Amino acid sequence: MKTIIIAAVIASALTGVAQAAPKVSDKEFLQAARCRGLAASEGLGPVDTAAVDLLLRTEGYPRALSLKLSANTKMKAAQAQGDKAEGAKKEKLLAERQDTCTSWLQGGQ
Repeated sequence: MKTIIIAAVIASALTGVAQAAPKVSDKEFLQAARCRGLAASEGLGPVDTAAVDLLLRTEGYPRALSLKLSANTKMKAAQAQGDKAEGAKKEKLLAERQDTCTSWLQGGQ
């Protein structure tokens, strides 16, 4: 009887671990972070970031600290790029935000 209970507890714990696994790859996580930075840029005209913020929070939990730091760096760099962009560069960043980032800004792919 004890064996059955222990097996059930282990199975339950493993199910929880499987659910905590990331749903997006590291590369996609970094892309979402860049999109978050572009979305928050005052120079590009900020858009709602609630959905991508939630995605980054939930997907960031099981990731390595180094990857989270890289994502934060990408986010800040993208926001700074957008804030100072003018002319063709601004248009390029707006196109990236419109095309590549749309799904991330809606909470995922």
